[in-house]
Amino acid sequence: MEKVDIKISKSTREKIDPMAAGVGLSTDKLIEVMLEAFAAGRGKFYTGGWKEGPGIRIMTDWPRFSAGVTKVTKEEMK
Repeated sequence: MEKVDIKISKSTREKIDPMAAGVGLSTDKLIEVMLEAFAAGRGKFYTGGWKEGPGIRIMTDWPRFSAGVTKVTKEEMK
């Protein structure tokens, strides 16, 4: 696995932390599982112009079907 540093908003963190705790994972591990499933399920991003200002708009296309089951060992749950 590669280590990546990401930034998330406080409100996103407040939503993800309880999800991770609810399944017995660290927040970092849950984010890892979500990103792996997104890529494995062939999730996509579409971009386009943004007339309100400089920059782009991004539309996230989440996989429509289950990406399968992710197995996490006890050691990886920390």
